[in-house]
Amino acid sequence: MTPWPLSPSGVAAEGTEAAGGGRADPAAFVVLPVPDTGPAPITVNRPEFFVNHADKIINETRKQGILEGPALPRHRIKQEPIIREGQWAETWQQALDPAGLHPRKHVLIIVAPRSYGSTTLALHLLARHTDEDTDIVKLDADWKTPKVGRLPAEERRAYQVDLKDPEHDRISADFLTMLEEHAGLLEKLGSYLVLNVAKDLWTDHYVPVQSGIHIVHLNEPPPAQSVVEARLRARKAPGLIAYLHSVDKTKASLSRLDAVEAVRTADSVVLAWREHERLTDSSLPMDVPSSWSALDAGLAERITSALSDWRDKLDTLFGEAVSVHGGKDTSLPLEDRCLLLALAVRQSAPLPVVAKAARDLQQIICADAARGSGFASTTSTAFAGRGLRRRVFDTGAGVGSHDEVVFDQPGYGRAVLTYVWDNYEVMREPLLKWLTSGDDSEANEHVVDAIAALTLRHGNVDHLVQLGSQTYPVKKELLSALLIQAIQDEHIGRQVWGLLYGWASLKERATTVVAVCRQVLNTPDATSSHARMAMVRLRRAANSGHETAWPEALKAFVEQAQHPAGVARLITEVRTWQQSGRSRGAGTAAFLALMSVPGSTTPWLLSDEVPSEVDVNRALQDLLGDIDTAPDAIEGLTTWIKQSATDPDTYARVRDRLLPVLRGQKIFKASVSLMQALEHVSVDGDTNAANDFWDRLVDPRVRTVIQLNRDPA
Repeated sequence: MTPWPLSPSGVAAEGTEAAGGGRADPAAFVVLPVPDTGPAPITVNRPEFFVNHADKIINETRKQGILEGPALPRHRIKQEPIIREGQWAETWQQALDPAGLHPRKHVLIIVAPRSYGSTTLALHLLARHTDEDTDIVKLDADWKTPKVGRLPAEERRAYQVDLKDPEHDRISADFLTMLEEHAGLLEKLGSYLVLNVAKDLWTDHYVPVQSGIHIVHLNEPPPAQSVVEARLRARKAPGLIAYLHSVDKTKASLSRLDAVEAVRTADSVVLAWREHERLTDSSLPMDVPSSWSALDAGLAERITSALSDWRDKLDTLFGEAVSVHGGKDTSLPLEDRCLLLALAVRQSAPLPVVAKAARDLQQIICADAARGSGFASTTSTAFAGRGLRRRVFDTGAGVGSHDEVVFDQPGYGRAVLTYVWDNYEVMREPLLKWLTSGDDSEANEHVVDAIAALTLRHGNVDHLVQLGSQTYPVKKELLSALLIQAIQDEHIGRQVWGLLYGWASLKERATTVVAVCRQVLNTPDATSSHARMAMVRLRRAANSGHETAWPEALKAFVEQAQHPAGVARLITEVRTWQQSGRSRGAGTAAFLALMSVPGSTTPWLLSDEVPSEVDVNRALQDLLGDIDTAPDAIEGLTTWIKQSATDPDTYARVRDRLLPVLRGQKIFKASVSLMQALEHVSVDGDTNAANDFWDRLVDPRVRTVIQLNRDPA
């Protein structure tokens, strides 16, 4: 029998065409014989059964390796604010058909600079101009290079995917050619695809007008003022809009902000309001619009401060160094610049802690400058200068009665850090060394946020690579927390996943990779693609052969074994291990983790729920025969037997299932160790489990020669 041929426009290599597309509906489906075989044609009177089955086979085959992502609730997208003014309104209209009802084509490409909000535009376009029964899916582009064969194609789906990784997301002419055919498939399925491509990754490719692809260019961000106001209304704080209008435009201009910066600005306004209420112990309801006469002067000043970029003041503080400090309008000497940076990171801390942090930074700077000679200034010079409290006041902070420094200006602190980072390139390496050199106690939220704000600022992973090198002995907890923030960044998240893949095989960083993946898998709202990428890197770390990585991966797998989705992932690892024949790695760790799956008195791995392709007996024999994994396997088996011992019938089934596994010279030592561990386990208060296994495993003729040593030591 020959299979039904693909449509002439189908491409088998990419797998983008469903079987039977575009054919007539015959009364009977005739399968022609293979030439020279002789049998007569076979007539199928219910062809839809055969066709649907073929469609299912092809679609299931395509699902292996295609991109995945979370389905986004349509009503949630619509609830988020969006501004359609200026070029945004024009681009929106260009993306729709002449009637303004649906996207103009079934594949839409939006080319825009980074941080202009094009992803938001795409999702809102799909939410408002596709049918209500169409699921909106945000795909994660987990590929080495764009391939049409990895794009999903299901009925009534609206897919969106960001292409922003300079190493993996560059579109080729061949990709666009294949995409034209994919657009035809999406049209048949009633589905849509929107690709958001970063402008720096887009080459002016030619796409025929008559193809199923439509391209629009977004060259301007939405008006920042409108974005901020819309965000404040969405945050149920329209009363803050009047404060926004009262801000001194010479101190805080919103005109230069892109979409991402505008959203952050709205969050800063809300934060300033909350901080003002906390510090003044007052309540200023903002759920209704405020009148100009009702504005609180203190809050207005705080919001102005929060929105200011502080460049004028910082230009003064970081101007030419002077020999005498004349006040706040004079540039700060080196030691005070270090103090200001220490305050910018910590915001609030005991005075000695801030002083030590400032000294540490100055030490790093001076040591680098003087090739390790230490401080350039002498003790007498430092003692002749201003005292620490006076210096704290001059940098804009306050000191409480208990020597607690309070730098209650989060916006100013962030501005100080970014100003130094952008204007003093030579300070970047000393800053990173300083921020990462603290004790474990300093791996707190403020430090992580400060490092993330600086290292992720320019949209690449160069500084993360630097932090992962031997030059920076970064604590695992600090680096893990930073990487968790980085993979959530829509601009460099994909690059960070690639970095983790490389680190997974390095002895120095494998445990860090495991820690990051472990946290991703334990996050309730982790997407399926993020979970898959985390499992790939966990497997790579466990297979690396590094002694510290495997036990950490085992802990992560044991956590996965406590819920159904994790169990399914572990079964995949075990199946891969048994097919590959690897002696020790992710597969053995996954099987050991499955031994801890919660259940009744019958162990889960011995139940009927285990897929038939998982060979439990073989896995147990492999684990017990390996000196490295035998102790963990024995511990798991001991737990099984103890749990089943409360019911004699269950115990008998478990015992009889394990006896064939425990026979053989290769695992004799492990079997004896297991029986030693069962010394105090009794079945129904009568039978001793150790004796029971001994009697059934050891030939009566040699029991007088071989004795069971009941002392495991």
